[in-house]
Amino acid sequence: MKLAKKSWTILLLVVMLSTLLIACGKTNENNDNNNTPSSVEGSTTPNQENNSLDGSQQGEGASADPVTITVAFPWGEEIFNNRFKEIDEKLPNIDIKMVACECKSTSLQELFASGINPDIIFPNYGISHVESLDIIHPLDDLAKSNNFDVDTLNPGLVSYIRSLDSEGRLIGIPDGTGYTSLFYNKEIFDLFGEPYPTEKMTWDQAFDLARKMTGQRNGVSYLGLELGGRGNVGDGAAVPLKELAVNRTDPNTGEVLITKDPAFSKYLELMKKYYSIPGVRSEEAKNSDLFGKKQAAMTVNWTAYFVGGNPFEDVEYLKNNIAMLPVPVWADQPNIGPALGTTPMIISNLSEHKAEAFSVLKEYVSVANQTKISKSMASGPVLTEVADQYGSDIENYVGQDVTSVFKLTPATYKGRQSLWDQYVNLDLAKFADSDMNIQEFLRVIKEEAETAITEAKTQNAKK
Repeated sequence: MKLAKKSWTILLLVVMLSTLLIACGKTNENNDNNNTPSSVEGSTTPNQENNSLDGSQQGEGASADPVTITVAFPWGEEIFNNRFKEIDEKLPNIDIKMVACECKSTSLQELFASGINPDIIFPNYGISHVESLDIIHPLDDLAKSNNFDVDTLNPGLVSYIRSLDSEGRLIGIPDGTGYTSLFYNKEIFDLFGEPYPTEKMTWDQAFDLARKMTGQRNGVSYLGLELGGRGNVGDGAAVPLKELAVNRTDPNTGEVLITKDPAFSKYLELMKKYYSIPGVRSEEAKNSDLFGKKQAAMTVNWTAYFVGGNPFEDVEYLKNNIAMLPVPVWADQPNIGPALGTTPMIISNLSEHKAEAFSVLKEYVSVANQTKISKSMASGPVLTEVADQYGSDIENYVGQDVTSVFKLTPATYKGRQSLWDQYVNLDLAKFADSDMNIQEFLRVIKEEAETAITEAKTQNAKK
């Protein structure tokens, strides 16, 4: 039961009693509130004060009356409850309610038109959908007034969020992130007689090793390195480019930069080397998880690759034969890993309860809540303080060096990240399967992007 909810019976008695009895009644009421536990399991402890709220620690400007905080959430009630139910219980003066919303600009406008103004928004399809509506409330001042130390958050995620804003403001609190790792199969390495890969292996070294590990043994065809499956043109194949953290377009004008910035030629030269390995674009590679079928010696994949299940269907095989390392790196930046992304949890400037909404986000990134998230690998941790707990509750990761993902420093964008980048599709499948040279390919992509950006600008002008 929320502490601030009062019985109507008590209220009537208060009205009817004498002044002396009223005074006594108020004294008893204050005693009841003071006797309420100020913390519950997993909530505030002395060394967590800046990152967690209990009932007596509402943010500056917060209402003393019960408040409902609505959250525009795109991923369904089950996930919402998993993330916010415990937080709701820890904040006795706040009720947290979900509003189902795709969180694109159109669906948000439909909510507003129906009289619903969510306090917190999860812009799952990109910040542009919220930015175009001019409803973002920057959080730097709220963080200060609520004694929240932004430096406790993963600096790579904070940098990412600030890079989304033209003024570098903190426009949201990071929801979480996804990490990538290099997994390798010792059994296949032993079969080919090659030494196991090591930390800080460069991409060139990884691709040279992949070529050596590609071939047939005992009638089985093996691929040396799989980049995340899907024909090796998906998320895993984007990791080398994420390590460069470059804009595809000018954030202010939308000018397409891929033919001017040498980083894109550098990246495609590398990928050309990879796609020249036999079997990388085979039909089997396009339609199978070769690493899970024990036919790929290495894979660059999401660190949470084994959370949904064990593709080997044998815990002992996974434990004895599969190991993980940081992803390969560029030779000229050996300590830099891929830039991190996140969904910034935004407070709407239409909210009438911004302080309470910030209390919810502050509890979301508390040590207790982030430890729970980190252990279950529901997301990459937002707090560096709990990084050593990442994946500790997942059986498939017992004995694995999961924290190896934190050994590289995430790349950061220089200045503002361009929202026009979404219109530049570096189609790796087209690149891998065509005879175009790199400059020709970049020119084609540039022309397609320019058309898409012009159309987007026209549509925005009509709104």
